[in-house]
Amino acid sequence: MSTPQIDVVMPVYNAEAFVAEAVISILRQSFSDFRLICIDDGSTDRSSEILDGLAADDDRLQIVRQENQGLVGALNAGLSVCTAPLIARMDADDIAMPDRFALQVRYLEAHSDVIAVGTAILEMDSDTDPLGIERFATDHEHIDGAMLRLKTGMAHPSVMMRREAVQSAGGYRVDFEWVEDIDLWLRMAETGRLANLPEVLLCYRQHTSSGTWSVGRSRRERTLALIEEAYARRGLAFPDELAKKCGKTRSSGGPAKWARKAARQGQWNVANKHLRRQWKDSPVSLLTWRMTLEVAFRSAVTRLIKGRPEFPEIPRYRDAA
Repeated sequence: MSTPQIDVVMPVYNAEAFVAEAVISILRQSFSDFRLICIDDGSTDRSSEILDGLAADDDRLQIVRQENQGLVGALNAGLSVCTAPLIARMDADDIAMPDRFALQVRYLEAHSDVIAVGTAILEMDSDTDPLGIERFATDHEHIDGAMLRLKTGMAHPSVMMRREAVQSAGGYRVDFEWVEDIDLWLRMAETGRLANLPEVLLCYRQHTSSGTWSVGRSRRERTLALIEEAYARRGLAFPDELAKKCGKTRSSGGPAKWARKAARQGQWNVANKHLRRQWKDSPVSLLTWRMTLEVAFRSAVTRLIKGRPEFPEIPRYRDAA
């Protein structure tokens, strides 16, 4: 098999509920010159079986199996077998838009100084219903500045990057697992330029079993360490307020948070669905009452003033899976 233009790195760990859709969304890209490398990181559910079935039908899918090493271990295992000039990231619970690769490749071909390009994302819930759109700065200076202020600069599973730049940066570092993406982008930003496309090219799934919501304290501690290190590498004074910001507890994911997000962006039916779940889970909670009032207020405001925004349609691959 000749070297493809893109190697796609997708870690998989106990993702049986979503992995088929994620894989199919990659295999059905309009840009077809790629290899999808799925790192089965010691899954104990049906993920391995699902991957085998998909690989039998498409030889672009390569499965790497290993004992569980965690996210960074899986990512670096994937990077170690990449040979293509471009590396795309993808998570096992997300859905890529059909033209994602085509647009990212076109951008990188036109901008030789850019070493990594992400996209805007459409956040969705475990039912594949839309929650809201997140857009990020598109130019290097604002992306880099946002990350140095502890704001999201790029959506990790949406990024496509140049292999040589990733290798020169040393790949992902296990000391910064769960914030490994911010650490890598900040190091890469010191050798080349970062960018984001304004188009929504990834549907990013939010659910309570996601690792993002389960490592709060560890994530905060590692974020502080990597930001301090980034400032030191650049010879900059570390702002005191960032240490305080790193110490703040992030609110946990769940129906209340997703009801608020959906209401803010005019997805009223989705907001009400999550609000009903919040009432079922915690009927006497102060948070439940506060979210009920907030969702009602935001829904009224968006209906009267903003109207319902246009959202791209989320590709559905459940039947194909």
